[in-house]
Amino acid sequence: MKECPIVEDLLPLYHEGLLKPETTEWVEEHLNNCSACNSLASISSEPIMNDADRPVVDHDKMMAKVTSKLTLYQLIFVGISFFLAIRTVIANESFGFILPYFILGLVTFLFYRTYRLVVMIAFLPVFLWFLGTMLYSTFQHTESDYNFFMMVFDAIYGSFLMAGIHFLFAILGAIVGWLFFKFKESGDK
Repeated sequence: MKECPIVEDLLPLYHEGLLKPETTEWVEEHLNNCSACNSLASISSEPIMNDADRPVVDHDKMMAKVTSKLTLYQLIFVGISFFLAIRTVIANESFGFILPYFILGLVTFLFYRTYRLVVMIAFLPVFLWFLGTMLYSTFQHTESDYNFFMMVFDAIYGSFLMAGIHFLFAILGAIVGWLFFKFKESGDK
């Protein structure tokens, strides 16, 4: 019949109930009169794939793989931050740490989009490095009249101060990353 190609084109809309009532009535009348289109309509109303045909994805295995990759990236970032902590000491008036920590904060925020990891990657390694260095040098030059707890407190305070200064530049880099995403979002609108 001459109307068959038109009915075939309208079948998806017919099954979804998106046709006007007059068109629906015309398609149904044609389906009652044409056995070829009627069989096509019954076949096209069934789902293409049933649950047995769908590929099975091992969700746990996939998530373990993603988690292991993210863990690897985090370890790389932590390694870089430890390297920067060792190489960039602000003692002796050396301020070579500013740009690397700014870039570290920027890249960390662009990659993870969270300030928490910027804190973990920029602050903790530097704090631990300075704490170990200060405690070691403090115990090498101990004086008998100097209080042990005061030495530990001074080492913790000094480490916190040094790590805070390094972290300040990392957080400035993260803020630039945040601004990048805000400008990108406003440009997409």
